[in-house]
Amino acid sequence: MESPSAKEKPMSEEQNISQRIDFFEQLHQQFLFLKGYGTYAYISAHVVDELYESYLEQQGILTSSLSRQHSEINFIRAFIKSL
Repeated sequence: MESPSAKEKPMSEEQNISQRIDFFEQLHQQFLFLKGYGTYAYISAHVVDELYESYLEQQGILTSSLSRQHSEINFIRAFIKSL
C-alpha cells in the first residue's frame, strides 16, 4: 500500500503543470488582446519562463483575497503594458 505522501506528490506535480500551462495560455490570450499578435512575436521562450517564475514569486507575497486568475491577468497585463 502506498503512503499518503506518495499519492499527493504526483497530484501536486500535475497541479503545478496545469497552472504553468494555464499561465502560458493566459499570457498568449492577453498578448493577442492587447497587442494583436501572440506572445512569441514579442518575447522569447526564455523570457516567458522567467516571467512565470516572477509570477510565482509574486504569488508568495500576495494575500489570498485575489483569485488566482484575477491576479494572473493583472500580472500579465502589467508586463505587456511595460513593453
